[in-house]
Amino acid sequence: MMIFHIMFKAIKLTLRDKGYFLYMLIFPLALILVLGSVLQDSFSSDVKLDKMKVEYVVEQHSPIGEGFSQFAKTASGKQIVFKEAKSAKAGKSAVENGDAVGFVAVGNDLTVTTNSPSQIEMSVLNGYLTQFTAQYRLASTIIKVDPTQAKILQNPPKVSDSAVTIEKQASGNEITAFEYYAIAMIAMVMMFGINSGISVFREEKVRHTDVRLFIAPIRKSTAIIGNFLGAIFMQVVALILLMIVSQLFFGVHWGQNALLIFVIYFSLLFLSVAIGMAVDVFSNGNPAATGAASILVQVFAFLGGAYFPTGDGLMSKLSPIGWVRVGVRDVMYNDVISAAFWPIALNIAITLVLVVAMSYWIRRKEVY
Repeated sequence: MMIFHIMFKAIKLTLRDKGYFLYMLIFPLALILVLGSVLQDSFSSDVKLDKMKVEYVVEQHSPIGEGFSQFAKTASGKQIVFKEAKSAKAGKSAVENGDAVGFVAVGNDLTVTTNSPSQIEMSVLNGYLTQFTAQYRLASTIIKVDPTQAKILQNPPKVSDSAVTIEKQASGNEITAFEYYAIAMIAMVMMFGINSGISVFREEKVRHTDVRLFIAPIRKSTAIIGNFLGAIFMQVVALILLMIVSQLFFGVHWGQNALLIFVIYFSLLFLSVAIGMAVDVFSNGNPAATGAASILVQVFAFLGGAYFPTGDGLMSKLSPIGWVRVGVRDVMYNDVISAAFWPIALNIAITLVLVVAMSYWIRRKEVY
């Protein structure tokens, strides 16, 4: 029962902290709203490309010139239009003025002039020109073997606009900016448990109740566990509220695995509070530990993709926020239940190590 008395005492201390509601509820919801609104186009998989205009000039009569002229007529379609320019000067002028994406001068080879097109436009243009050169080389090789097939250069096969299709992997609903930042921000808020962990014993010292606590006829481990559970309780309340609000207002559908996702976040909460308590205990209550912990949270947020996507690479694996974010995403969108195992196991394992280390450290000291 003593554990619960200490737990309720820690909850009361947390409720008196006005900054708790700011950092745990208002701050993350505001970031989800702002970042989700500003960066929503960056998460869209539907790229709309305006029709591209490419001008060209055949500078001399040659098989490659005739072949390109035929290719330009057949290749023009929904995505790109090849137009013969009056002269090389006129074609380059169109590029400079932004009337054309590129200009192709056809001589013994192809010379392409562009004016800083976007990466997508450049990829499309390169694709078409690569298609022509591959087609021309194939036709030239056929003619060398059988000269009677020279008509291939004048009548190249037409490629349909629908010849290239994009097949997406089955990954559930496409993630939006609001969904991404809701997942990441909730993980970051759980990481704020570091500050709660630090304040557990800090409040005891400020109120001069720490001495009475440790000379009381209870084990020191009981005091640690009681304060630990008290610091976690309000974080759990914040977690539940954030998941509900993000679903109602930001369209985050947690799905049938919502309980498992809650457990993943809950394990991160255990870890963060344990880290905060460990920082305070091992630093002997040094006030500078609070600033160091805040910096640590921001480093984890940066590496874990809380502010901008970092993918699933090494950066995410170096941050608890990162491995939790990836685990939640895979469970939520791909129904990969096993993806929840590693973040939960890792968070709990590190937490147990820290709690045991703190118990051993405090037991060796006469006064904390």
